[in-house]
Amino acid sequence: MVKTGIPGAAIAAVLCAVSHGAIVGTLAQVSQISQPADAQLDVLTNTTSAYCWNEAQDVALSQAIWVNAHSIGTYSSDSDLVTTQIAAGTWVRSLYIHFDAPPGGSGSVQGFVKFDRPIIGVIVVNAPGFRHLDDSDFLGAPTLFTHGVDFRGMEMVNDQFTIGGGGTTIQFSISISQPGDFIRVITEGDVVPSPAPLALPAIATVVLCRRRRV
Repeated sequence: MVKTGIPGAAIAAVLCAVSHGAIVGTLAQVSQISQPADAQLDVLTNTTSAYCWNEAQDVALSQAIWVNAHSIGTYSSDSDLVTTQIAAGTWVRSLYIHFDAPPGGSGSVQGFVKFDRPIIGVIVVNAPGFRHLDDSDFLGAPTLFTHGVDFRGMEMVNDQFTIGGGGTTIQFSISISQPGDFIRVITEGDVVPSPAPLALPAIATVVLCRRRRV
């Protein structure tokens, strides 16, 4: 586990919480906010707390996305990460964790986020040729993001995260200068059935069959 110093009793309380949507609860230096209009670099800044928010909920992926972790365990170096895809058509929920310091600033945070569905992918890579965060930003629409920035994700030198809680929590310890560190978490989503078509032909038939009274 990541050594965040978060009390076990506090974690247990969040694990028992019930909510609707991707995020159930947070602990330590991370706060849940409403989805912002703008999350580009140097816009939503803080040196002592990370932010997290729900993105797309219960949507079928319009394209496959690359993820860098999906199994329970601790990821503390590049060698721990994987490069695998979640297939197009998979129903998902998306969440974003955002820690960005103002120009010239730096900071370190530790945090814990609990979800109401199992994690099926964590995206932390945005290197040349592997723009996994950039390529998954459609899940964060209409929020604006900065694209084409190396190391927009996690550098995995002084950063680490753990998938735990039976696959429903992420615990992280990250340090930043510029750019900040950003994480997209993908969980299972509920399948939303397509609405049934209206029975307009039947209604029309009934209307046509009615006799005009004299």
